[in-house]
Amino acid sequence: MFSKEKNIQLRGNEKILLVRTDRIGDLILSTPVAEVLKQKVPKAQIDFLVAPYTAPILKNNPFINEIILDDNKRVRGFLKLREVIKQKKYDVAIVLHPTLKLAWLLKSAGVPCRIGTGYRGYSFLFNLKHFQHRKTVEKHELEYNLDMLKVLGLEPQKILPKLYLSANEKNEADIFLKRFGINSDDIVVLVHPGSGGNALIWPVEKFGELADKLIDSYSVKVLVTGQADEKILAEKMKSRMKHSFLDLTGKTDLRLLSAIIEKVDLLVCNSTGSMHIAASLGISTVALFCPIFTASPKRWGPYGEGHTVILPPVPPCKNCSPVKCERGNCMDLITVEEVFEKAGAVLKSKTKIEK
Repeated sequence: MFSKEKNIQLRGNEKILLVRTDRIGDLILSTPVAEVLKQKVPKAQIDFLVAPYTAPILKNNPFINEIILDDNKRVRGFLKLREVIKQKKYDVAIVLHPTLKLAWLLKSAGVPCRIGTGYRGYSFLFNLKHFQHRKTVEKHELEYNLDMLKVLGLEPQKILPKLYLSANEKNEADIFLKRFGINSDDIVVLVHPGSGGNALIWPVEKFGELADKLIDSYSVKVLVTGQADEKILAEKMKSRMKHSFLDLTGKTDLRLLSAIIEKVDLLVCNSTGSMHIAASLGISTVALFCPIFTASPKRWGPYGEGHTVILPPVPPCKNCSPVKCERGNCMDLITVEEVFEKAGAVLKSKTKIEK
């Protein structure tokens, strides 16, 4: 069926395993791969191997047949997962974010066609490779993911990432917000001041100052979200503000958070998973990025139209070491006024606000 040639052709009835086991945003930017495959080979079975905490992102996705979890529980977990993959008898596995563990997992599970990137010390474990250096940041992560399909002879078009919320989930979000006095005719801005440790963040005091200005100028209601361990950020915001906001840090699961994001008018955030959730739901974002080259918005920015990215006015850098860096926290160079202006432009475009 498969050869060691650079490209292969699918019959159309293959069992295909997509693999992406890192973070929320990474998985969201990988979902178009499943959509393209289902469009090109509609009779194929498309499964996804993901980390447990990101799995809810794929719920209700019509292009995915089954979700398999990598619990990352050392040797026992590896052996259990290998057995699951063996029993599924996959024809093809596409590793969108390769690691040595994943490459060896698929090899030892006997998957006959294993597609990964080249240039890595363990790339010999893949028998088909697409050669790309993502660290050169020549295109968006979503496009790098879609490029992996070229090994299968597919030339995919760019497709927006999508989350699929049910009517019940949307209704649950409405009920949840109404419980806290947030109604459908309110202008709602969601602020996500953390980044899950993925990137430098804008000073939380500035998020608080921005929230006050938006409330004063546009009478918005402000929601603040984050992981439970980011509660301190919301508390710090609150201590610096004259107005109040609805603090939802640690109070929602991933599906409820997504349904809430779908209800807001604007998300203001650092580079984080919530940004990609918003983009996949068509919600406008103002996203603040640090100048690290490999974290560039060219690769990791919100995908699609209607989004604004703000960077500090400094040259790109290779790595981040605030202790040694002459600039200190370069994110502090992004002014509240600049973010307020960009956020205001989005809010003025909403029909609820008089222009």
